Amino acid sequence: LWRWSLRRHPNKPKKWVKNRYFKRYRGVDWMFMCQGTGRKGKEKSEILYDISKTPIVRHIKVKGQASPDDPTLREYWHNRSIKNGKKYWAKGSKYEQIAKLQDWKCPICGDSLFNGEEIETHHIIPVKDGGSDGPENLIHLHKACHKQVHTNPSYLAGSKA
Repeated sequence: LWRWSLRRHPNKPKKWVKNRYFKRYRGVDWMFMCQGTGRKGKEKSEILYDISKTPIVRHIKVKGQASPDDPTLREYWHNRSIKNGKKYWAKGSKYEQIAKLQDWKCPICGDSLFNGEEIETHHIIPVKDGGSDGPENLIHLHKACHKQVHTNPSYLAGSKA
């Protein structure tokens, strides 16, 4: 990033380049960030995620001969998917709150959010119609369920959860 920023501004001094792209954020100096405008036109700082802050998460082995198709082990697999889900979103984030409110299940099909399908977040009231980005206006859906909702919005009204 440093070399890119110097190449982008060849006639500017290094101090100017540092002040333009690399700022102090939460006690960490040299964070790559830029200014922009948010969805509602407000001034917003964008920060490049520091990959070195990502924790190493080890794979949890499946117990013995446990099969997801075994009806006697349904609770084991449910607890395992919730445990994996808690690692999916940041602890205390609005996305984790939404998942907890939904009991970690898709409200359309009633299946676990973490059954291997891609997860998408849906605005109940679209932002263009005055909906907010708050947890009360968001739900997590599987990608296929999300397509169903956009094809036929009555799916959301008659959902299982």
